[in-house]
Amino acid sequence: ATYYWLIKLTVTDAAGLSSIDSSKIFPDCNAGPDLTPPIVSSVLPMNGATGINKGTTVAAIFNEAIDTSTVTSSTFQLKDAGNNIVPGAIQILSNQITLTPSGILTGSTVYTAIIKGGLSGIKDSAGNALLNDYSWSFTTAVIDNTAPGIRSVSPLSGAVGVSTATAIIANFSEA
Repeated sequence: ATYYWLIKLTVTDAAGLSSIDSSKIFPDCNAGPDLTPPIVSSVLPMNGATGINKGTTVAAIFNEAIDTSTVTSSTFQLKDAGNNIVPGAIQILSNQITLTPSGILTGSTVYTAIIKGGLSGIKDSAGNALLNDYSWSFTTAVIDNTAPGIRSVSPLSGAVGVSTATAIIANFSEA
């Protein structure tokens, strides 16, 4: 059977003259089921990124909505350089999954995020599985073990007769 929408339009101008027109719109009623697996479109932090804040979250964006019941701590993981799973909370919003680590990450460390594919992995809302595991890595910022020091001050310590309008300036060894 052929289905269509019939739209009829009657237009009347200020003088009362009318015109009638119609149009048929044929929707695609034979699209069939969604058999296309989801694809990871982008990730945060980017693969290979360095100097990443130790309080970062990890996220993946897919090309379509994801079945929330398939996103678990087994199918979306963050691992440290020793291959230990970093505990965290997972949030899902349509086509985006985000992992927020439970604590601050260790500095100067390579972390790898892994999304499980295949039959036991993440699926889209039509039940199609991500074809293969997907992973990416990033490195957290360098650990700063040096306390900041004062390089200079103005006015100098012990200065006498300094105006109350004088700006007080201190320069530190690091930001």
